[in-house]
Amino acid sequence: LIMPSRYEPCGLPQMYAQSYGTVPIATKTGGLVDSVADVSQGVESATGFYIPTLDVGSLMDTLAAAIDMFFRMPSEFRTMQQNAMRMDFYWPRAIDQYEQNIDWTLSDPPNSR
Repeated sequence: LIMPSRYEPCGLPQMYAQSYGTVPIATKTGGLVDSVADVSQGVESATGFYIPTLDVGSLMDTLAAAIDMFFRMPSEFRTMQQNAMRMDFYWPRAIDQYEQNIDWTLSDPPNSR
């Protein structure tokens, strides 16, 4: 799955794709940051590949890296697929985390100068 987005508020396609073992290739923006772990973090936790800048050269380089890993390091690629399939995008859990952040924000008094 290739998602070269300039703006992505949530990004459901990469979540669906990962649940089936598809390794996304995406820009580091919006909801893609929250749902795709880049290979630069290590294969043990990676679920995809980030396109560093949104231009043709970066896209081609990232695609080449993904294809290279698929053919030359199949066990590492398979590890990324398994990591992707283990991702937990369960909405009620995310809602609980958002509520905790809102509660924390509301309980923190504003700074006065």
